[in-house]
Amino acid sequence: MLTARELTKRYGGTTAVDSLTFDVRPGLVTGFLGPNGAGKSTTLRLLLGLDRPTSGEALVNGRRYVQLPQPARQVGALLDASAGHPGRSARAHLLALARGGGIPRRRVADVLDEVGLSDVADRRIGGFSLGMRQRLGIAAALLGDPGVLVLDEPLNGLDLDGVRWVRGLVRALADEGRTVFVSSHLMSEMQLVADRLVVVGGGRLVADAPTAELIASWSDPRVVVRTPDPAPLVEQLRRSPRGPVRVAPGADGVLLVRGATPEEVGDAAHAAGARVHALYREEASLEQVYLDLTGAEVRHRAAPPRSRAAAHGGTARKEDR
Repeated sequence: MLTARELTKRYGGTTAVDSLTFDVRPGLVTGFLGPNGAGKSTTLRLLLGLDRPTSGEALVNGRRYVQLPQPARQVGALLDASAGHPGRSARAHLLALARGGGIPRRRVADVLDEVGLSDVADRRIGGFSLGMRQRLGIAAALLGDPGVLVLDEPLNGLDLDGVRWVRGLVRALADEGRTVFVSSHLMSEMQLVADRLVVVGGGRLVADAPTAELIASWSDPRVVVRTPDPAPLVEQLRRSPRGPVRVAPGADGVLLVRGATPEEVGDAAHAAGARVHALYREEASLEQVYLDLTGAEVRHRAAPPRSRAAAHGGTARKEDR
């Protein structure tokens, strides 16, 4: 189990983590979400004893990391897929970790096989692709057969087969009763695999809830309608007797309607004489909920996309035409 209690970390005048309190429980895959700069990496470093908190507690199985006997056998972590020395082979890297953690040598062969690197075990890490280094990092996390796993962006650089493998791996680890804490920016994957979500923004806790419950709480559902007669339908919807209905254009010529049910949009189309080619309520997604929860905390917001011609003063380069 992982525990944060009023966890706070300041660097000079900057507060990276601000009074975070949450539990990561055994038997669940818990996703850890937040924008860049939200304090996720700092929180993971605090939990793993790599940084000292300014105040509060970061505990693994009820103890600070530095108090754990044989910590590599209790908690495994992937924080940086490039942590291995590029001149070492994958096997030598894991053997060094096993020796330092008091882990039997036989575990090296076991985890190399588990992550699919047995056939390249004696190749230098410097020649590995990012996906292969990710697999090696996961092997290192599994080396001590720990009950607690902390994986920071484990899907980076993986192909589709690798993504599906990690998805199945974290599910299987949790089903064995282990504590699994996964940080990722891939909302679709988190929606598929995470039982519970801890969401942070600006170093503060934004949400801590079961994934299904968080998605179900989305407060701004939309009705999607495709019609070749948008003008009369929009006018009819805006005269709705039940209150304001918001209508916005969407991609592919659809209208996005908020403040009305599909039945009410259908009735409005009938009253307006507007033809309807598609009409449905948009299913909530974790991506939508996440953006609603964290939108105010985004630090590096890009400008809206522009055409290439506009970006070049109205003239596209010849090779772009």
